[in-house]
Amino acid sequence: MPGISCRACFLQTQETGLPVLDIRRSLLSLTSLLALCDVTNRPAHAAPDTALEQELAAATGHYAADSNLLGTGPLADILKQELGAQYGSFIQNMQVASPLTAAGDVLFMTGNKPHEGGSSIAWLVLDRSGRDMTAGILNPGQLSLYTTGTTPVTKPADVRTLLENQSMAPPLCNQPQDLAQGARLEWRATLEHGATCVYRLGLHRGEQVTARLKSRHDDLSLRVMDPHIEPAANKLSWTVPQDDLYLVQVTLRPGATVQKAQPYRLTITAR
Repeated sequence: MPGISCRACFLQTQETGLPVLDIRRSLLSLTSLLALCDVTNRPAHAAPDTALEQELAAATGHYAADSNLLGTGPLADILKQELGAQYGSFIQNMQVASPLTAAGDVLFMTGNKPHEGGSSIAWLVLDRSGRDMTAGILNPGQLSLYTTGTTPVTKPADVRTLLENQSMAPPLCNQPQDLAQGARLEWRATLEHGATCVYRLGLHRGEQVTARLKSRHDDLSLRVMDPHIEPAANKLSWTVPQDDLYLVQVTLRPGATVQKAQPYRLTITAR
């Protein structure tokens, strides 16, 4: 009908009793169909996490050097971003390294500097998707830990053994100790200026753990470093999700200006 608008066509159809065509709904359906076709016809690109998962699957059972796993690719990009200036130290401590090994749903690798396996080590623990990850670096006087994701990754037995076998030398301030349900551990020590003290504790699934730190001027703070990082405080409480070796750190409170050694008492109980 020349000269008649779509609006006029719609009104005329209503008046004659013919079936009404809802043009707006039809156009919306057509638009959705075209959009679906467009998505279907686009070239497939793996999402970043999928690319990482594929990389990890291909690397499992092999040494990192075989594929330059820690130097280039999705995993290396994450490590460089998360570790920042410590990335170089991580790579140095992975010069003598295990293959990327599977332990159930967890992947891991451990390493050390040549001829320095008792003092300069590194480890990487992550789930098979790579979303949840812990990277650790231990050098004389310093322990650095970096985590990604929302779910702490339980250390496999080999990683736990590696940490338990390290000698009691700064920053490690105790021989590994097991804390059974109903038990209590206590340490009295002095933290030298600029130092940190890390305690190794074997905790068990379901335990309700409370850690308390007392220092003379409240210049020190306490935090769980691994398997999950907690904000620094003088008292921490948590429930243990899985058997694991926990790393608990005593360090100078952020903002404290004290310039001398600080005596303290640390107690940790489990029920």
